[in-house]
Amino acid sequence: MSPLFSRLISVVASFFLFSAAWFCLWSISLHLVERPELAVLLFPFGLRLGLMLQCPRSYWPVLLAAEWVMLLWLAKAVSLAHLPLLMAGGVLTLLPVALISRFRHQRDWRTLLSQGAALIAAALLQSLPWAGQAEMLNTLLLTLTGGLTLAPTCLVFWHYLTRTRWQPLGPSLISQPVNWRARHLVWYLLLFVISLWLQLGLPAELSRFTPFCLALPIIALAWHYGWQGALIATLMNAIALIASQTWHDHPVDLLLSLLAQSLTGLLLGAGIQRLRELNHSLQSELARNRRLAERLVETEESVRQEVARELHDDIGQTITAIRTQAGIVQRVAPDNSRVIQSGVHIEQLSLGVYDAVRRLLGRLRPRQLDDLSLEQAIRCLMREMELEDAGIVSHLHWRIDETLLSEAQRVTLFRICQEALNNVVKHASASAVILKGWQQDDRLLLVIEDDGCGLPPGSGQQRFGLVGMRERVTALGGSLTLSCTHGTRVSVHLPLRAV
Repeated sequence: MSPLFSRLISVVASFFLFSAAWFCLWSISLHLVERPELAVLLFPFGLRLGLMLQCPRSYWPVLLAAEWVMLLWLAKAVSLAHLPLLMAGGVLTLLPVALISRFRHQRDWRTLLSQGAALIAAALLQSLPWAGQAEMLNTLLLTLTGGLTLAPTCLVFWHYLTRTRWQPLGPSLISQPVNWRARHLVWYLLLFVISLWLQLGLPAELSRFTPFCLALPIIALAWHYGWQGALIATLMNAIALIASQTWHDHPVDLLLSLLAQSLTGLLLGAGIQRLRELNHSLQSELARNRRLAERLVETEESVRQEVARELHDDIGQTITAIRTQAGIVQRVAPDNSRVIQSGVHIEQLSLGVYDAVRRLLGRLRPRQLDDLSLEQAIRCLMREMELEDAGIVSHLHWRIDETLLSEAQRVTLFRICQEALNNVVKHASASAVILKGWQQDDRLLLVIEDDGCGLPPGSGQQRFGLVGMRERVTALGGSLTLSCTHGTRVSVHLPLRAV
């Protein structure tokens, strides 16, 4: 099939489909306003404008021609009045639509607001040929109501059709079960029933207050489904309002109610969509900052490990050489007591330097983290701190799956245990310390608790050396709290990240 023939088929199909939909909406509008020329300005105007705002410009002549054909046919069938004014207004509405179509926004809330502004401008231009006539305000109300009621609905369907991935119809696709999304259908039906009940079930003396109640379904669906939910709720409310005309005959009130709830749905949908986009952007930035923080922690630990290795190799060899030279000096002058005493003193100093460097290496990069699991490293840390020799009874309860931890989380948990246990030994004057680690849903929890003297009043938390740990935990998306009501309790919450 040639491209020209395919294009011809699409143009003819679009012409007849739009004509059929236009006539159906005109019939509904005629039931509401009871004047053929004014019925054209209600829902048919909104349908044509809504399609023009979404479809390519090449289809605009088709839509406008189909509308003119229907207007000429109605002029003969029902003696349609003001035909030139209707056709002139249709041409004028092309100006704001053409202007807005030049700016396609990536963000949905901007699209909603810009198309809403185009609808208002088009309604003003559509009613401009009626200037100087008594029906101008009524014409403006009709065009605003029809445009703001149907055009956003066209946006919802167009958004669904263009964003959905369509697959060729084949045996594999037919055999797949249909996802009805029952929860969504139940929500829509429930809110639609509520809208109908508000219109038909309330007493006559309360019927004028129902438009205020119709904002509730719009708010509920907008909060749950975003701007699409707000516009779908607006459409359901419009159907409920139209259905209520069978029992309540207030055509002007109906138009004002339709206009008010359409504006509510449009603005509320744009506002909630804007909040969602800001929240999504914030979540993306937080995730990015968290990844950068983890990389920073990993880089810091890598540098610490490299420095510790260099210190161990260089200073260890140097101290060994010093001890060897001190031994040689003692053997060369065995009869000189002063030389022997100096050699022994040099050897003792070198051993002191070695012990100090070893402690420093333990602070820079604990060797347990490279050789043992996290639980084993913490147990080894508790033994090295000689808690029992200080009269402190220790208990470790560990229920964390280490395979789910990133390297940054693993190092951070160990260093918090290291700092907290060091504070217990130096400052707490405690007799017992309990260390507990476990998983809860998607969180890691670490608690270190002692029965010591707690934090002295007015001393501040900086003296406990946990400021750096708090910053590191915060950078990983968690929190660290320090409580000193009965003893000292350090609580850490970290998000669990599966590998």
